Amino acid sequence: MSLQITPPYEKFSYSYDRMMKNVNYPRWMQYIESIFDKYGSKPRKILDLACGTGALTLLLAAKGYEMSGFDRAIGMLEIARQKAESQDLSISFFQGDMMNFDLNQKFDAILCTYDSINYANSVEELRSTFEGVSSHLEPEGIFIFDVTTERNIVEHFHNKTFSENHEDYSYIWKNNYLHHSKLCRTFLTFFIREGDVFRRYEEIHNQRIFDVSTVDNALESSGFKMLSACDMYTFNRWTRNSDRINFTAQLVKSET
Repeated sequence: MSLQITPPYEKFSYSYDRMMKNVNYPRWMQYIESIFDKYGSKPRKILDLACGTGALTLLLAAKGYEMSGFDRAIGMLEIARQKAESQDLSISFFQGDMMNFDLNQKFDAILCTYDSINYANSVEELRSTFEGVSSHLEPEGIFIFDVTTERNIVEHFHNKTFSENHEDYSYIWKNNYLHHSKLCRTFLTFFIREGDVFRRYEEIHNQRIFDVSTVDNALESSGFKMLSACDMYTFNRWTRNSDRINFTAQLVKSET
């Protein structure tokens, strides 16, 4: 059995939607729209950063927003494009690194959901991502994103292994959290049926934990003001028991 090491989410894309079938994307969309309402934002043109297979992107497009999706993984984008075409939705998809991107256009709002910000593995990468977002937002544009917390990683993932077997694929998902560097390392092994054989693929994912003050400082240095940091799906302030924190920030209007 041959082994190939692939970039994050390239082979994960094959089974991603099935493995994440428990994620309530309609609820996520409703929460995002409630944030728009709370802050009086009426975006027309939205960028979904780290859009993956486009589950949230497509829901918002179906609601009438002018959506664009952006992701690093070509495999994820290929599936997103297929899904958009099958639903007759007009969505622009772009491939690249969220820590260094230039689409030469601006948006009324930018989203980055499902812990994608945690893939910035340093404060410098976090700031670089925020600076890229700020350069793509219209004045006073809204930036909505979330981060996973140390509590979530320690309680639900550290030193835990998950696995499943299916007719066309199997996976083994191992996790280890390095407390001193606040880095969660995930080792994914996939066995995917290709014709009469199963091929083995490995992916390594690194996610960094950031505290709220670090995120706030990075936002401020990138031209944002933080409007809120809330326990996920609520407008309640985050607590030490939060598994995911949702941030809403607004680009500060230039005085020039």
